Parts: sequence; structure tokens; C-alpha cells
Amino acid sequence: MRDVPDDVYAALAGAAAANHQSLSAFVAERLGEVARMVGVGDYAALYQPPVGSAVTIEDSAAAVRAVREAS
Repeated sequence: MRDVPDDVYAALAGAAAANHQSLSAFVAERLGEVARMVGVGDYAALYQPPVGSAVTIEDSAAAVRAVREAS
């Protein structure tokens, strides 16, 4: 991998090996996760709740966090 610091490369290679994946497959999967998260962030930033709803994005985010923490 070009332009990747040695310590970052080593960490990625170790994580790939631990997941029984090639380095390329591991990195592609992680990049896919990042791309999806960016898309979710864009969606959330533009989301307009239905008219008359008292539920805010902050309420929704708090509910998701509560469920994650309870798991």
C-alpha cells in the first residue's frame, strides 16, 4: 500500500489476519463501512421530521444510543 505509514499498515494487516481476510478485502470492507456512515450522516443532517411530529433527531439519536448501551 502506498503512502500508508508503517504502523498503520501493520495494524491493518494484523486486523485482516485476525479476521481471516486478505488485506485488500479487509480495507475494502472498512471503506464500505465508512462510506455508509457518511451517507447516514448526510441523511440525518437533511432529515425533516413529519409535520406535527414532536419527535426530534435528538430524541431519535438518544433512543438509538439507549438501545445500543442496553445491548
